[in-house]
Amino acid sequence: MTSLCSTFAFADADLVVKPAAIYGSSGTMEVVINKANTTAFQFDVKLPTGISVSAFGTESGDRKFEKNQVDASTNTWRFLSYDEKNATFDAGTTFNVTLAAAANAEEGEAETEAIILVDPNGNSTEVENGSSAVSLGASIKITSDNEMTTYVGNSGLDFTDREELAYVVTGIVGNNVMMTRVKKVPAGTPIVVKGTKGTHNIPGAKITGLYYKNLLIGNNTDASINVTPEGTDQFLRFTTSGFQTFSETKSVGAHKAYVRAKALPEAKAGADWSPLKIGDGKRTSLCADVDLDFSDQTAIKPYIAMGYNNGNVVITSIKKVPAGTPVYILGPKGEYTIKSSAAQAVYENMMVGNNSDASITINPTDGEYTNLYVATTGFSTFSASRSVGAHKSYLQILTSYLPASSRGISDGSIVCGETEAETLIIPICGSLEGGSDNTTSIRSFDETMSDDVWYNLSGQRIDTPTKKGLYIKNGKKVVVK
Repeated sequence: MTSLCSTFAFADADLVVKPAAIYGSSGTMEVVINKANTTAFQFDVKLPTGISVSAFGTESGDRKFEKNQVDASTNTWRFLSYDEKNATFDAGTTFNVTLAAAANAEEGEAETEAIILVDPNGNSTEVENGSSAVSLGASIKITSDNEMTTYVGNSGLDFTDREELAYVVTGIVGNNVMMTRVKKVPAGTPIVVKGTKGTHNIPGAKITGLYYKNLLIGNNTDASINVTPEGTDQFLRFTTSGFQTFSETKSVGAHKAYVRAKALPEAKAGADWSPLKIGDGKRTSLCADVDLDFSDQTAIKPYIAMGYNNGNVVITSIKKVPAGTPVYILGPKGEYTIKSSAAQAVYENMMVGNNSDASITINPTDGEYTNLYVATTGFSTFSASRSVGAHKSYLQILTSYLPASSRGISDGSIVCGETEAETLIIPICGSLEGGSDNTTSIRSFDETMSDDVWYNLSGQRIDTPTKKGLYIKNGKKVVVK
């Protein structure tokens, strides 16, 4: 696909159609007439699927504009503009075409053809055909004081090198929502967006070979929906104060998202885990039958696998590891003792654990998934049934996301490295039926909040409160009088 920053293939052509970016459901495509002494023009444009024309130009005086879909099978539109008194316009004059995107809209090329320019004497000039990109983005409005909102849309989005930040929800840790930052967002993926108050136009991108495990569930429609909690799962929706739990039917807005997670497990502390062995590959896996706490470990880190990105597994560091949670561990060769401590958390995870005292046998594939074991170089495929040791874990990747040329599974035909993602937590604001003093703070998930660290309600770290009000200290709400 032509880059968004590219222009018509013939940049100095007499008629140029510039790349168009559609944010939300509408956008503008600019048509530039570079040939002076022109009084009328006509051209056809083949638009991508789901893109239509809602308006063309603005009539002014004797200048007239006409638009018409001349071929629905190819989504071809014809544009005609003329001046009833044969008045000409200067070279460089720009006319706007307003585009509308349906729910099934696709990114692609606007292919321009049959271009004709006419002078006041009726002489016509033909212009070469060309094409320009039509990209789908999102127009995301942030209204909350914590400068966040949720969003889900029909197009892929690119947050690379932008001030706005995007997150998926990968866990609930105690009374906190755990979020992992993502830069590329596939179409239909619900996210949390952080940015300043106002409307943010996020560029679209055609994203393939990438997916995330996510506790967010999106309402990708143009109308609100009602969500009724069921079973023992935890349900949270996003309000102007942040994520809040709810136990009765609540409304979730158009193109917004809510969280559904399993209930926190019962604490299962026991003996410290020893020895945890790491070999020459500086990586191993674990699925313990007791809660573990890695907070005092400085050399090694446990991870969940929360995404796959074109040959790399996206991993997120955690510290609290509940019993039965499969993790991937990186660190120097050696033997380690891990403290057993209550760790109430639930995570979305691509790792699968063997939480037993005996080895198990797994196959190269499992339904729609390809299985990979933890090798010395990362995650690796295998060709025949393989043993997974007691209290170890392995990885499952959706086979449909692997390159077609690599799906003939053999030993090491696919070796995935790992990419570590940034993680934040947001304290849950409490029940919607609770008081009005609930709020949200934002901090690094790995940051230790000591008794001497204070945050205001915007999540900003401060030396000490200077005014009366509500603050966050040591991860808890404190009223300063």
